[in-house]
Parts: sequence; C-alpha cells; structure tokens
Amino acid sequence: MNEQDKEYIRLAIDEARKSKPEDERPHPLVGAVILRKGQVLAACHRGEQLSAHAEYFALESKLPDETLSGATIFTTLEPCTTRNHPKVPCVERIIERKVARVVVGMLDPNPKITGKGVLALRKANITVELFPRELMAEVEELNRAFIRSKSALQLPSAKIIDDASIESYRSRSLDEWYRTINYVYWDRNFNRDSVAIFTHLVEVTGGLSLLASSKTKPGVNPEEFVPKCIAWWLALCGKVGVKSVEDMLWSKFPNACTYCHRNKHDPDECSEQKAKHKGPQWDALGKLGLGQPRPRTLGDWQRMFSSIYPAQQTEDYGPSFGRLTEELGELAEALRIFPAAPGYFLSEAADVFAWLMHIQNIVDQKKGTPKAERGKFLEDSFSYAYPDRCLDCNQTKCSCPPILEETIGRIGHEVPKGRGSFEPAGSFMTADKARQQFLKR
Repeated sequence: MNEQDKEYIRLAIDEARKSKPEDERPHPLVGAVILRKGQVLAACHRGEQLSAHAEYFALESKLPDETLSGATIFTTLEPCTTRNHPKVPCVERIIERKVARVVVGMLDPNPKITGKGVLALRKANITVELFPRELMAEVEELNRAFIRSKSALQLPSAKIIDDASIESYRSRSLDEWYRTINYVYWDRNFNRDSVAIFTHLVEVTGGLSLLASSKTKPGVNPEEFVPKCIAWWLALCGKVGVKSVEDMLWSKFPNACTYCHRNKHDPDECSEQKAKHKGPQWDALGKLGLGQPRPRTLGDWQRMFSSIYPAQQTEDYGPSFGRLTEELGELAEALRIFPAAPGYFLSEAADVFAWLMHIQNIVDQKKGTPKAERGKFLEDSFSYAYPDRCLDCNQTKCSCPPILEETIGRIGHEVPKGRGSFEPAGSFMTADKARQQFLKR
C-alpha cells in the first residue's frame, strides 16, 4: 500500500470521527471515501443523513449518477450485508456500482456479520484489502465502545472463510456434505418433524421461482437458492433416516437416464419405455451401475446430470421449475405415506435432486460456463453458505431459535403500519371451537 492510499485512509478515519449516532445505543463510527482515477469523489460519515450508513450516503446521496466502475472505496468498517426491508445492504450497493476495490479498516465485530461483507465482495471479484496494522488499531480504538457492546456475542468459531477452506470443501463427497449439514443443524431440527422440514424446503424452492418469472427483489439473488434447496433436501433426508444419499441417487441415476438407460437421455426411447413399464426397471438399473465410477463431489454429481440431461442455452427456466414443483408434490405424497411405504421416498427424493441439478445446469449454460467447469460455482456457493457452522449464530452446532428475528423483519412489510401482527378480531378460533364447528352438519 502506497503513501497516497494512507492519505485517503486518514481522510476516512477523520470522517469517522464526525459520525452521529441515531440513538443512545453504541453504534460504530464509520467514515468512507470514494476515489476514482486519483480524484476524491466523496467523503462521508455515518449519520451525515439521519441514520444513514456512510457508504449508502456516499453512493446514493452524493454520487447517484456518477460512474463508479473501477473506483476504490476506503471504509473504516466492513460494509453491511443485512438491512431491514426495504433497505438495501451497503455491500450490494457497492457490487451494483461495479466498484473495483474496497479497503477496510476493521471487520464488523458482530459474529453474525463478521467476514460476510468481505466474502460477498470477493465473490463479486472485487479486490478487498485491509488498512495497515497501525491504522486498523486506530479505527478499533475509535470504536472500542461498539466493539465492547458486541464482545458478549463473540464466539471462538468465528472466522473468515479463506481460499484454503473452500478448496478443502470442494473435495468433499456428497455424503460428507450430508453428514456435515445434519451435524450442524441436527439439534435445531430435532423438534421439527419431516413435514416441517419439507415445508421449509418448499419455502426456499419458492426463491427459485424468480428465475422462472424473471421477477427481481432487492437484495435477493435467486441463483443462491439452489444451495439452500440442496441443504434443506439433505436435512430432510437426514430426518427420515436415509443411510446414504449417494446410494439413493445412484440407484435411480447410475450415470444414465432412469427409463431409457442412455447416458444422454433419448426422449423417444424414454416415452416408449415408460409406456411399456409401470415404473423404473430397478434390477436393470442396478446392473447398469455395477463397475461404473460414481460421482463423488457435489460438482461431480452436477456434471453427471449435465451429461445425462444436457441444458440448452435457449432453455427457459419455467418448464424445469414446473417439473421441480411436480416432483415436490410427489415427494409430499411420499412423506404422507412414509410410515406405510418408506421406499417411495427414495425414488421421489432422487427426482427432486435431479431437477435441482438441471436448474443449476441451466444457470451455468446461460452464463456460458464451459462444460468441464460446471459444478464449480455450485461447490463454491454451497461452501460459502455452509462452512462447517451456522452463519447465523456462528456455532458448529446451530443454536439459533426456531424462528430467526430477521425472518419476522423480512415479512414485516406485509403487515399494516403500526401492527405487530394483522389479526382482526374474531379471525381465529380455539381448537375446541374449531372442532365443534367442523363437526356440526
């Protein structure tokens, strides 16, 4: 880092000292400086506009129409990754404005946030650097009250996900991810039955509908819902006691289509075989899989499904999302009759996974990802989302409450102003009254 950069850092620290808290609680003192082609475009501090973050005020109030592609931001605090709806996190605003470099004074001391801003910027190919050691110390000393207020939340497991960690996660087998997800979330899901976990799977699958509808929501990237769907699918398989998800998938997709038995699906042959047989020919599929090398990593499984069911560049998301929801309906039926016929679950769960893989392959195809590179984006995004710990509580064994506070905040905009919960008088009955009413003819 050159001496000129240190001058801009000093300017950001000076701005931070001007910060104005919006209430009596400890808040960080934050300053931000935006530089492009050697020219300072804006210098701002937190509270320059009532309750406004420094980066927000610089980007949206001072430079709303300025071209910031290639710019550098010097900020004394890691940019935020969460804001209450409808506010947009600063890190997303920075990414949207195509900033090239962000220099950070200190990481957010809240373990629920620590490192997330840095990771989001790095995933967007933005260069992230830290202040020199002595200037970082000055920023931390300036924010000692704010850091102290978060010290009770600090957990020994808090860490930034580095490249070495991601590389090790990429090599994990699907069954290893299966064990990891259920290790981290087993306690939290202990009192949830399989139906409750399935409804959460349906909930996150709803996020994929944005791909089909082309609808946009502030702060929501629908491509991030594929890893979430896979994680909840793994949790559901764990809840019903599937021994190996790899065995389950290979039984139905042994590097070949379930019905035509071809490595590249043949629609005509498939239709003939489906008409000829009532269901999969399980014995033939078992023989087909003997001696063949299985996919191992998450990316390997995606590439296998890409080989069997190639995604077309012009393919729309709508039909595939429709098939995915159809399979979710059949999986719901499998859960309903699970006590009488548990084996039905194995077949339907495999189909849900196959369609999730196909949607991810459409994503990669539309991005122009080379065939050999497919699966890497999914492996990376899954690794960032589930790095051997819960990113909400930062614990290796999730200790989050059943319903997160931010979940209520996210749906809060649907509630009439001033109402904590919209429940007009007489909306609900007690269980006894409902029983009496519905048993009457």
